[in-house]
Amino acid sequence: MNRYLLNALVLIYVACRASAQAGVQSATEISFVELGAAGDSFIMGDGSLGPNVALSLSNNFSISRFPITNAQFARFIADGGYAERSYWTANGWAWKGKIAQPAFWKDAKFNEPDQPVVGVSWYEAVAYCNWLSLQEALTPAYDGFGRADFGASGYRLPTEMEWEYAAAKGAADQAERIYPWGDVWDSKNAVCRVAPAKAASTAAVGSRSPQGDTPQGLADMSGNVWQWCGDNAQGDEEIAGSPGPDRYCFRSDSPAEQMVLRGGSWVNTFQNGFRSAFRSFSDPPVNRHKVSGFRIVRR
Repeated sequence: MNRYLLNALVLIYVACRASAQAGVQSATEISFVELGAAGDSFIMGDGSLGPNVALSLSNNFSISRFPITNAQFARFIADGGYAERSYWTANGWAWKGKIAQPAFWKDAKFNEPDQPVVGVSWYEAVAYCNWLSLQEALTPAYDGFGRADFGASGYRLPTEMEWEYAAAKGAADQAERIYPWGDVWDSKNAVCRVAPAKAASTAAVGSRSPQGDTPQGLADMSGNVWQWCGDNAQGDEEIAGSPGPDRYCFRSDSPAEQMVLRGGSWVNTFQNGFRSAFRSFSDPPVNRHKVSGFRIVRR
């Protein structure tokens, strides 16, 4: 048996066995939270950071409560996700070559079943979304060029606007927040290195719950891992100059492009990086770091 497949199957087995012993739901099951309402708006930015412009949603959406974990991503590997062309964008497939697992898959600091998967490129995150959609007989949201179809029933990465709405508001009856949990910074609410916190690696998803959660129950929106969004990076001025519903900026998934990452990670030492409005980090879709993962959404 291919050693990569064997590793993935072992990881799934260990995760499910641990969950059964603990009397909780399967570690491979993805929990979602429904957010927003048609026509709800919020200010993207918090007065100090961001474009500080009103944006609106045309629909509610569901977002995974946690970043995708190693146990959940292991199913994609075990099912041949790295070998099936139809899950990948054209640029993603060309980039992938012989890659058959995330960059830190065998690193003991990052490969516990309930830790967020790290070392995944934007291309790998998109392929996972398309794979999961087909697993559940849904229409994949991404085309071969990496553009998301909002009318599709399948899974995708959150847009930058959806991500910030989830972190800073989440519902029509909520006041906007500076941090996912509220307006007062507390390093104990995030997996990070802002003093006096001393994170040495990622932690199990939800390890700062419930105190670090949003009022709707989303965990790890600040800290643990930076999270890929579906958009190409834009400056504050570009967003402020052309506000609109369902703000989504996509030019291409070329390796030369910059894709948005939000949320801060376990290595960050600066407090502002954990604000819901912080948007000064992006990366090419090919990059795979020990600080970045993803969560998923669908409508």
